[in-house]
Amino acid sequence: MKKYRFITGLMAILLFILSTFVYAQEGVSSRELLKKQPNFLTTHLKASDTLFLKDIAVLKNFIVMDSVDVEILKPQILYTLLNENTIDTTATYKTLIDAILTFKQGIGYLEFRKGIILYKQMAIVKVNPKNWENDQILFKRLGFTEADLEDFLLFISKQENKDLNYKEAYLAYMKEIDRLQ
Repeated sequence: MKKYRFITGLMAILLFILSTFVYAQEGVSSRELLKKQPNFLTTHLKASDTLFLKDIAVLKNFIVMDSVDVEILKPQILYTLLNENTIDTTATYKTLIDAILTFKQGIGYLEFRKGIILYKQMAIVKVNPKNWENDQILFKRLGFTEADLEDFLLFISKQENKDLNYKEAYLAYMKEIDRLQ
């Protein structure tokens, strides 16, 4: 029985020491990673490129990010954030994280976020003039006036638009307006 307790105690001590070592290594590697330059700065990456996705994975280790954040924080937005926040400094993951955290505290971020969420909602809802009383709320949030709402209702009531979702209808409507100008 004493031998069993001794072995159990020894195992517990070894596991504690090993876990402390692993934790210390993780801290060192995280600090080193924060000093590195993000991949998207060295090459012009698209949001779907593997190296950019690695950058996003690194950022997610240090910042809470959801799918809306990932849609907002495309390479061009990240370039802009870094340019605004890293005058006379080298751009690293650390400076990028600081820039993102500053951005996320501003009104611009909230507006971007609301816009992305609104577009996602519009893409889910199928055009249906019979539900216009409820659905027009989406377009009021976009800043449509009463006259805009009436025009858009006429537009979505056309037979050729019946299979669209509201996002597709909105884009088609805006194209039509551009053609008229």
